[in-house]
Amino acid sequence: MMEGPAETVYRGVMTTVAGVAGALGRVGAARGFAERLGRLSADERTLASGGTAVWLHGASVGELVAARPLLRRLRERFSERLYVVSALTRTGRDVARAAPEAHLAMLLPLDAPGTVRRLLDDFQLEAFLFTETEIWPTLLNQLAARGIPTFMVSGRVGDGTVRRARLLRPFYRRALATVTCCMQTDEDARRIIALGADPRRVQVAGNLKFDGAPTDPPPDVTRLAAALGTRRMIVAGSTHEGEEAKVLEAYRRVTAGRPELVLLLAPRHPERLAGVEELVQRFALPLVRYSALAAAPEGTASIAAPSVVLLDVVGPLAHCYALGAIAFVGGSLVPVGGHNVLEPARAGRPVIVGPHTENAAEIAERLVTGGGALRVSSGENLAFALAGLLDEPERIADMGRRARALVESGQGAVERHVKIIAARLSMARFARATG
Repeated sequence: MMEGPAETVYRGVMTTVAGVAGALGRVGAARGFAERLGRLSADERTLASGGTAVWLHGASVGELVAARPLLRRLRERFSERLYVVSALTRTGRDVARAAPEAHLAMLLPLDAPGTVRRLLDDFQLEAFLFTETEIWPTLLNQLAARGIPTFMVSGRVGDGTVRRARLLRPFYRRALATVTCCMQTDEDARRIIALGADPRRVQVAGNLKFDGAPTDPPPDVTRLAAALGTRRMIVAGSTHEGEEAKVLEAYRRVTAGRPELVLLLAPRHPERLAGVEELVQRFALPLVRYSALAAAPEGTASIAAPSVVLLDVVGPLAHCYALGAIAFVGGSLVPVGGHNVLEPARAGRPVIVGPHTENAAEIAERLVTGGGALRVSSGENLAFALAGLLDEPERIADMGRRARALVESGQGAVERHVKIIAARLSMARFARATG
């Protein structure tokens, strides 16, 4: 039973939302909501009933990608399990479906009692894992009531969560009561305890994103590399509204006297692609979509310089960073909090970020102070930083080496997580066996 008026209101709101979604789903509307009602298909139910399951939930595509090495290692350690992956968005679910580590992929159900109960009844869950700070009170409370070990993996508590803590602390305290929290840093551990987690269940295990294993680039990335030839490319990844214009203006300025430059622009949200394409056209820059390059017959794809390659496919960004000379990581020139700086650092590329890097504050600061990244305060300063680096190839190489060294120094999070998870599961099995 949930406690307090805030929890009662939350439960009522989510139940109402689930009821509306169910009604709309019956008349063929709101398909996205209908998929969140905890109903598996007949084939999925058959798969779910076939054995003990481990369920991982990741909020974003980046978190799902970062969690793949952990899933892979768990499958090696606990091979007779069904591995279920959920995401908040269809894009995330599609990425999960394409991952060989997952047997079943789905959207996270609405956090309403009936919806959660319906889905949990279909599985024989041995463990539930969720990334960073994806705290859903109803789901976590029902998992606790069923005695299912639950883990926060690569846990992070951002400034926004801390600011909301006074209002939401009752949710966190009850939801986190039995959760084993594997946090990224000492500061994250301190913050999750302040939110109500049991200090005895909190450990620092590191950031899973450090352990992302390099994989062979897909054929379309190889085709992009061939189309680039000897041209140099700037990669602007995970950009947001209000940020692309600053990036494009900086790019237009640095192309003066550098006609060999190409910009790869990767908006964070695919639904904004059409608007970003119109923006590039207003800058009067030649544009080619990444998907068009990928679809071109082998040996025929070409890129005129200077021009913009619009990354309109989810997934290849990490490999594209490796093709670039310099990487700008978005969500940082606008107050979003920044995105994954480890992908370009792992590729050995110098990283540029704006002033807003709260989502990865410690890592971004370590990159900057360690000489693997530059921080700029504006679009104008971005242009100055790009021009300075492009004129100093030796500095680009040195910053890239420093960035990669920082990533290598932070590895080992996967094994630390596996040890913590295995110990908790062993204790749970012993408790069940002894009654």
